[in-house]
Amino acid sequence: MKKLLTAMLITLLTAAVLAASLSVFALAEAETTEIPAETEAAAVPAEELVELEYVRFTATGDDPYGTFHLMDNGDNTTIDPDEVVWAAVRYRSITQFDTAGAELYGQLYVVPPAEPHIPIKYVHSGQWETAIVDLTSVNENSELDSIWDSMHYQNVDVVRFDPMEPSRNAEADEQAETAGKVKKGFSIDVAWIAFFETEYAAKTYTGREKTPSAVLDADSLSSITDAYHMVATKLSEMAVLPTVAPATEPPAPTPTKAPTEAPVETALPTNDPAVNSAKPNGSGSATAPSNSGIKKDGGNKTGLIIGIIAAVVVACVCVVLALVIKKKKKSK
Repeated sequence: MKKLLTAMLITLLTAAVLAASLSVFALAEAETTEIPAETEAAAVPAEELVELEYVRFTATGDDPYGTFHLMDNGDNTTIDPDEVVWAAVRYRSITQFDTAGAELYGQLYVVPPAEPHIPIKYVHSGQWETAIVDLTSVNENSELDSIWDSMHYQNVDVVRFDPMEPSRNAEADEQAETAGKVKKGFSIDVAWIAFFETEYAAKTYTGREKTPSAVLDADSLSSITDAYHMVATKLSEMAVLPTVAPATEPPAPTPTKAPTEAPVETALPTNDPAVNSAKPNGSGSATAPSNSGIKKDGGNKTGLIIGIIAAVVVACVCVVLALVIKKKKKSK
């Protein structure tokens, strides 16, 4: 009898130790497993290479510029300067500095040309870049107001473009001796100049959309009218599409009369954590719970393991009891 009781105790202790070990293992596994965040970014596709046509402008002397006709296959062959007030220029800098050591920049002019010009600031990285231009802006040293309007811009089917401008006062009658110049052989690549009504449209243009109001493409850029100290050579290569800069779409127009708001009911205080966790934050919007990076509690898996162990323990106890009962009957 004592042997049976001893065997029963050993069996129960062994089952208990086994159950505890498996439970600890299950909990440890659950703590190390995380639910992937729902907001995880999707895999970024490989960059797409496309054939890019462009024009290489090469200076043959100081102050190179040209007048260009807007392309025939664009949305418009003219510009309305009262509506079209943004531009995007796709370029690649080759020559960075003028003779005075200052960085070159570009210019746009109304036609007939007159000051102040519209500056185009370049990033001299040697890679393809896109400059976003406010057509109502003027050079920071200018004392004149913008003339990008229908009163001053009369020949709206053409645009004057100075692709390389040195450090000089374009509004002065005489230039200082220290003013920079453009020398023969200075060059820059330009793929297109597109014109838009909104900044958002300019920033999201890659050269393939049909969003511009008007465009100077490689064909129109290579067909210079009234070129001065400059030649244009049309080229092509495989290049990556422009990376669209983050841009905020203009807000919808505000209604003239705000709609009448329904009265807001005042909720009674509550101690329910589930309710309190969804109360509005300081910005007036409710903060929804997020499962980003939440660890699993392993409830289902752990419960299943414990249930199996419990069943094994019960089965062992039943076997031992059956043996004890059988032994007693034989002893009688």
